[in-house]
Amino acid sequence: MQSQRISNQTVESVDGTLIGFRKLGSGSPIVLVHGSISTGEQWLAVAEQLADANTVYIMDRRGRGLSADAEKYSLRNEADDIKAVLDLSGEGSALLGHSYGAICALEAVRTGASVSSLVLYEPPLPVDAPTAGAALQEYAAAVDEGNGDKAMRIAATNFLRISPDETEALAASPLWPGMVELSPTWTRELSEIDLTDVLIQQYVEIDAPTLLLVGEASPAHLVGASRHLGQRMTNVTEHLVPGQNHFAHVMDPAGTADAIKAFLHQ
Repeated sequence: MQSQRISNQTVESVDGTLIGFRKLGSGSPIVLVHGSISTGEQWLAVAEQLADANTVYIMDRRGRGLSADAEKYSLRNEADDIKAVLDLSGEGSALLGHSYGAICALEAVRTGASVSSLVLYEPPLPVDAPTAGAALQEYAAAVDEGNGDKAMRIAATNFLRISPDETEALAASPLWPGMVELSPTWTRELSEIDLTDVLIQQYVEIDAPTLLLVGEASPAHLVGASRHLGQRMTNVTEHLVPGQNHFAHVMDPAGTADAIKAFLHQ
């Protein structure tokens, strides 16, 4: 794999917010939308694997990285931001979303975005119960105190739903400082996630060819949300990522890219 030239660019969303993205590679276009408490950089290693056969657009969602922010926020803003990048990437673009980014991708398509295919990596849809629920108040209070570490530990228990040992391993990983730094952005996103319970039926009616990436070791609520989509969408392929959890794109970018390539070029 040759090293790819990366250009940083911006596009204006409907509300005037500048949305930044990294562009690399050549070939069929694909837009990558990262999840909460992260930036597009988390997907760069996967993007470099895809770039030999695809023009890859890695968004930074609003409020972080290369992107600006606005006072008002909703899931619809996120969908509009994705559409703005899709307008640049052009006809025939595929769209990948991870975690909350997968919900944003679903919302973009539900509200009119045209894509050749969808790749959804564990959208945390509230299929059985709220994703955040009552714990959101405790999380928001910790954020307001300026204690991002405390907030993330609350999140690990209640939103990620991982064990204490898994929490400590995550806290010791290179991912943790970035998560703590971005913890204030998660409050508004979690609120929006819990409001999608009334949209799930419309999401399962999306008929674009869809790949569901599911980590073999991912938390049950994330696996369950993907299974819910897989059992109801009409044009769907499921791929179990062996030995991986919600962060296979970080832990095994080559394997993650291979699964995406196999789907895109089948």
